[in-house]
Amino acid sequence: MSLRVLLVDDSLADQRALLRALEKDTETRWEVELASSAEEALERLRHPPRPDVLVLDFHLPGMDGVTLLRTLRESCGEQMPAVVVYTGSGSERVAVEAMKSGAHDYLIKEGLSPERLRHSLHNAVESVRMARELEARRGQTEHAERAAREALAVRDEFFAIATHDLKGPLQSILLSTQLLRRQLPPSAHTPGVEARLEQILRGAQRMGELIDHFLEVTRGGERPLRREPVDLLVLVRTKMRELGPLVATHPVHLHVTGTDFLGQWDAASLERVLDNLLGNAVKYSPRGGTIDVWLGEESPGPEGWVRLRVQDQGMGIPAADLPHIFERFRRGRNVPPVISGSGVGLASAYRLVALLGGTLAVESEEGKGSTFTMRLPRGLGVRELQSEPQARSS
Repeated sequence: MSLRVLLVDDSLADQRALLRALEKDTETRWEVELASSAEEALERLRHPPRPDVLVLDFHLPGMDGVTLLRTLRESCGEQMPAVVVYTGSGSERVAVEAMKSGAHDYLIKEGLSPERLRHSLHNAVESVRMARELEARRGQTEHAERAAREALAVRDEFFAIATHDLKGPLQSILLSTQLLRRQLPPSAHTPGVEARLEQILRGAQRMGELIDHFLEVTRGGERPLRREPVDLLVLVRTKMRELGPLVATHPVHLHVTGTDFLGQWDAASLERVLDNLLGNAVKYSPRGGTIDVWLGEESPGPEGWVRLRVQDQGMGIPAADLPHIFERFRRGRNVPPVISGSGVGLASAYRLVALLGGTLAVESEEGKGSTFTMRLPRGLGVRELQSEPQARSS
């Protein structure tokens, strides 16, 4: 390692002593320049390369060492080199004044050992290096934060435009479906047609709610949970009926153990979770793959828990991806590009279940399918999110 030193001292004897001390350093090669006055030192510092450390005698002809320090601090700013002040007749007042003015150490010439001098210079240089590194990191952090804020502003503007544009076609679907229902002749109002029209209306309304919620979240808001009695069995059956057109290609079977599935929950949040779990089971299953839904009571009564499991026979989740599957923008690496998705559905479902006081876990093996298990307390308990998503391979 090589370091540059500028020694500012008008004493030839002291200059020679310092040179001898640094020549004995076996770990560092010191390149020493000499200046006999503060003015000469200032002139030298106007031209590169700047020294790594200055050794200043406090007693200099004309401008003393402390005054030189203050002048250097004003002229060099952040490029101020490390500084060690040393003197033959110092005092505590001079030492304090030197350190306040920017010196990194203060040494008394009398009895000063070469080891102590070299140690002081090394520490001063390292102190400056660390300070500059911290300042550079702070600058990088501020730059990254500004870039992030700008990116978020662009994202929010894009989402606002996108959600506005999406609601136009949805409104058209709603109006057209309502008009079609009124204009159909009485003979066409069969239970099957009514069910399909109702499904279109409900799906469009639900999509509008999701768009509104999505916009709220991107703006930093979160729709408050609404405490109300919800029958989870009724909700599950409703969502399964909405999968009706897909039953021919993906048979869905409901298995119920128990009779009471009423709880104080947020219906809209549970709908989003069920849409995601059932939708994913269909999306990631091959044609003809069976989907099983189990609903059971873990314990009866208003303080008890209920459990829902959704099992598919799809592609499964690779073991390496399993611990991260509830993180935003994470998808299994085995998902082909033809299967669309953003990687936010499961993360959103996990958060909603946690806000309801429950848990969402997954067991999966690549090539054999996945099982998602949701546990919910019957009482609505808003709580902090768990630090680690519950995922394990089977």
